[in-house]
Amino acid sequence: MESVTLAEATTGIEPIPSYRPDEKTRRYDRQLRLWASAGQKSLEQARILLIGADATGCQSLKNLVLPGISHFTVVSDAGAQPPDIATNFFLVPDSMGLPIAEETTRLLKELNPSVEGCSRQANPSQLLKEEPEFFLSFTMILSVNSPPDFDLALSDLLWSASSNESMNPDIPLIVVRNSGFIGKLRLQYRQHCIVDTHAESAFTLRLDRPFQALSDYAKNLDMESMDSMEHSHVPYAVLLVRALERFKAAGHARVSYDNLDAFKETLMSDRRALDEENFEEAEQQAFKVTQTSEIPDSIKALFASPQCNDISPSSRNFWLLVHALKQYTLLPESEGLLPISASLPDMKASTKDYVHLQGLYKDRANGDLELFSQCLEKTLRSVGLDTDAIDKVEVNDFVKNCHWVLCIDGRSLREESETDAQNNAIAAGLSDEMPANYYLAFKVCERFHLMNRRWPLSEEDVQNVLQVIVPEVLTDVGCYAGDSDLLRNAIREIMRGGFGCLPTTSAFIGGIVAQEAIKLITAQYIPLDNTCIIDLVKSSLEKYRL
Repeated sequence: MESVTLAEATTGIEPIPSYRPDEKTRRYDRQLRLWASAGQKSLEQARILLIGADATGCQSLKNLVLPGISHFTVVSDAGAQPPDIATNFFLVPDSMGLPIAEETTRLLKELNPSVEGCSRQANPSQLLKEEPEFFLSFTMILSVNSPPDFDLALSDLLWSASSNESMNPDIPLIVVRNSGFIGKLRLQYRQHCIVDTHAESAFTLRLDRPFQALSDYAKNLDMESMDSMEHSHVPYAVLLVRALERFKAAGHARVSYDNLDAFKETLMSDRRALDEENFEEAEQQAFKVTQTSEIPDSIKALFASPQCNDISPSSRNFWLLVHALKQYTLLPESEGLLPISASLPDMKASTKDYVHLQGLYKDRANGDLELFSQCLEKTLRSVGLDTDAIDKVEVNDFVKNCHWVLCIDGRSLREESETDAQNNAIAAGLSDEMPANYYLAFKVCERFHLMNRRWPLSEEDVQNVLQVIVPEVLTDVGCYAGDSDLLRNAIREIMRGGFGCLPTTSAFIGGIVAQEAIKLITAQYIPLDNTCIIDLVKSSLEKYRL
């Protein structure tokens, strides 16, 4: 053995590897638990444009900078005034008179050094006319307390840019308006496809139609020779499948609510002692055997969509995957069902039995995945794409969540403004729902702004609004009679707010805006569809599809 010097012996030791998470993982640990690395990757590629650097806009942007978006730009031609400094946390007394876009950008960037931020001192309306392509370079746009005519023009630009003919990506628009304690949030997107909706019950046990391996395991389980410990730890899913086999052998075609009690008697006949909690759990979960395993109606609707049936090389990955899923369900091996999920809920069971049961579901899920992959390869070849055109991780996520995938077709602001007579939800809520009246109050004030280029604030403006504009708006929504006092009070409450921001209201609305923005960016969770009215006078929130 070669000798070494003391210096070599003490300095030549290889460093012990650290298994601590890196700085980025530690910084974003909490949010990674919500939307995982795939969602974080989408966030880190997002470019956000904020129009309107008031308190509400900055609070919204703050909640996107902290999670780590890639870039944001603030556009405003205003200078910081005393009301802005009094309400906006991202302005300081020294900001007085300085460009509000530059000041808010400077302070927002301090929240997260990894986020790039810049400002542009320009009039948004003029910029939209002269450089419309500027707005098309972003992932998402937030328009906060902007003039109504600007919101409508921006909506038209983004909607036409994402048409099927243009082949451009959809750029979601979030329009926010608030006055005092009242706020309105409107989302515009042409189509939003979600694979991971984070369904509350992401399990497909398929107990009424158990697959062969599960059926054989349950049927051949020798419970008679088990000791008391083993007997009291058989998973409830296995107990239900065993009982179902015996129930059908007794002449029952299926379990329904009419004969559920009789099925429970069959189930509990295997019970040895009153303290066997697995049997109690099985009895509580017996209703699952009455649930028919079938393709959900929401998935059938996707199968019937022209975008599923008329695929092309330019089709979005989502629709290529849905088309392949439809072909999968036509195969005899699928039994007319969607791929099974490998996940299992918690059960009172021994580790050995639970792991074995989980292995049965995983084996079946892997087989379904392999069969689906074959269908996907045929789908891709049929439109002239390479068989690896869709990443395997994306394919695995789709199959894992295929029971709950969702596609929402949005509506533009223009459609809402031109088809108000169809807004039955608003008309129906006029008589006794304050949020519906707040929606109309905002609409009335926006129409006043379109006519006068300013917001209604004086008593003379109130009379003009009530006598001229209110009847027009009520006619537009197809409602000729409502509780006039409620609507009048709603209009006065909004006008009392002076179309300005309160710090507390701005913080609350900013949280909601960021939440919906993150849903759209990550394509996870189900976003708002499409309007939300916030009433912090009564601490209420109401959603409408308009």
